[in-house]
Amino acid sequence: MNKIYVSGLCLAMLAASLTPVITPSAYSQQDYTQTAMLVNPDISHPLRPSEVAALYPMSPEEEAAIVHVVPESPVTVDGVLYEGKDISLFNGKRLHFTNDKKGDLYAFTNAVEMEEFLEREYGNLFDLAVTLSRQDSLLFMDWWYGGLYLSCSPGQEILDLAGIGFDNCISSAQISEDATVTMWDYAGLTGDSYTMPAGTNYSMLTFQGWNDRASSIS
Repeated sequence: MNKIYVSGLCLAMLAASLTPVITPSAYSQQDYTQTAMLVNPDISHPLRPSEVAALYPMSPEEEAAIVHVVPESPVTVDGVLYEGKDISLFNGKRLHFTNDKKGDLYAFTNAVEMEEFLEREYGNLFDLAVTLSRQDSLLFMDWWYGGLYLSCSPGQEILDLAGIGFDNCISSAQISEDATVTMWDYAGLTGDSYTMPAGTNYSMLTFQGWNDRASSIS
């Protein structure tokens, strides 16, 4: 991955998270530049991952070709705990990943069940109306919130990150208290998904198998 370093605004950020295994405990300083693309600027209500999956379905042939990235942590799939390497047992089947409050990795073959799990863990995450006062989430190219970053507004959908130079290069994230963000493996909001609840931070997305992977965002 080519790196672009831009002198400019210098931010000191405190890394605070509900998932301590994947977040730092110290300040860091990096140079950032902001890139934004609002695909649906008039959206008034963020779509749930299950709604996105229904709007952007995969053909049986496309889903059968899925080969999952092996996470660096165990993963509970549909209620059963597996070693990370055993995610290959689900190749050919779309999965929806997320974390609980402790940072443990979960995956679901049904996006609605993933949403129900998150709402048991975090409360209402998906039914908040978008307002102008809500804060953006920041998605960074490098670990530990470094390098260039993408500012993602609540309710925003980016159908192809390649068009703005962010395809397969998001490595850490700071998710706003105001909105949940879902990354999708393929362009067009398809493939596996990884949902990051509002108010969580991820200093290294490698643990979940989502480092340098996302190609679209909702």
